[in-house]
Amino acid sequence: MCDDHVHEEISRRKALKIGSTAALMGIGGLVMPSSASAASAGADIFHGPRNRAEVAITFHGSGDLVIARKILAIAKKTSTPISVMAVGVWLNANPSMGREIVDAGNELGNHTYSHKTMTLLTLKEAKAEVAKGKAAVTKAVGTPGKWFRPSGTLKSNSIIRAAAGASGYSNCLVYDVDSLDYTDPSAKAIVANCLKSVQNGSIIGMHFGHVHTVTALPLLITALHARNLTPVTVTQLLRA
Repeated sequence: MCDDHVHEEISRRKALKIGSTAALMGIGGLVMPSSASAASAGADIFHGPRNRAEVAITFHGSGDLVIARKILAIAKKTSTPISVMAVGVWLNANPSMGREIVDAGNELGNHTYSHKTMTLLTLKEAKAEVAKGKAAVTKAVGTPGKWFRPSGTLKSNSIIRAAAGASGYSNCLVYDVDSLDYTDPSAKAIVANCLKSVQNGSIIGMHFGHVHTVTALPLLITALHARNLTPVTVTQLLRA
């Protein structure tokens, strides 16, 4: 696993606190919330309806292609649709991956262009991250995807929502179940992290690029079915 990636993922919780405070005070080069566009995205989506026994397994789309393809193979073998929020630079560097993801019945979304800590960006910088990520998804599969997930933070702020809205995204997609797989625990621990809080409508956050995630995924899928929870795409989970 790449140490830089570990540090980036672990630091996002600290950045969330710092960025939120800075946004309210108008410091650190951030734009004040009052400057957010009227086209700002709405409230973050943490989960779907709690009255349907469905969940969505979502992935940060980046990292080693061998591991990514193993995850896609597991999803196909188990007939489990997944939703991949892809990083734009990764899609551009691996132009076949977007099509591989969607052609297998999965969903592709935008996880920014270069996975910066978005709570520390100006509005102009945030808009560029979202727009360039959207362009990468469009280039890969011909459509921009319905979902945008901010990077480096567990939830959006007014700047991120303004940037998302400027690119046509109605909400920011986050999650209510964190597998913590980016910290490289054992496969058993990854599954346990998910099962301790998963429920009807949950959106599970996972990552390509981590070996133990490959081992954990089929175990998690089996455990979800044992609880009568059916994995679906985010779009299906959030249908009316």
